[in-house]
Amino acid sequence: MTKATVATTDQPISDLTIGDLREMIAETVRQVVREELSRDYYINEEGFKILYSEEDIDPDYLAQLSKDYEDIEAGKTELVSGDTVLEELRELGVDL
Repeated sequence: MTKATVATTDQPISDLTIGDLREMIAETVRQVVREELSRDYYINEEGFKILYSEEDIDPDYLAQLSKDYEDIEAGKTELVSGDTVLEELRELGVDL
């Protein structure tokens, strides 16, 4: 077992070697990669959560999406652009 494995939070960094630091960084990277691979989703460039499999979608969420779509199609709900919402918020004095 190396010093890096048993390093404590109050241990001075000067007590660690470059090899110890490399090992700690490598282990941290491996842990992050394992967590990312074990997830059933990833975050895309725009920051949206993308599911790997359609079966992972919550049935209640799908039902709500379907209801929202039906309301839009039936004219019960009006679609508004994000720019319109931002402008209305600015008019109300919200600092954006």
